[in-house]
Amino acid sequence: MKTFGENIRFYRQLRKLSQRRLGEILGFSARTVCDWECGNTEPDVKTIKELSKVLDVNLDELFDF
Repeated sequence: MKTFGENIRFYRQLRKLSQRRLGEILGFSARTVCDWECGNTEPDVKTIKELSKVLDVNLDELFDF
């Protein structure tokens, strides 16, 4: 089972998005996206919903349920 951050990285790379580009789309820095992927921080609920839309995955997939 992957962590939430690992799932963000997996789906981001699958969509061929850089951390910088994903951050730009969501209004965050590449550093923030890196922190999510490394498990240092997590996005808030509103951002998680937007993240699932941008990455074109449902929340179950994103959280690996």
